Amino acid sequence: MSRPATHESLGNCPRCGTSIPSRNLLIRYERGDGHARYAACPDCETPVRPA
Repeated sequence: MSRPATHESLGNCPRCGTSIPSRNLLIRYERGDGHARYAACPDCETPVRPA
């Protein structure tokens, strides 16, 4: 399984708006309606779903 490059962004934190780098990815999985992923926000320091 390949990991995304560390310089790419997964999106922004829904809590504080900070850009979340791909190296902060915690889990990615498939759902019936697409993919879901959770990452650690570098500012909030909590798991979030990047927007």
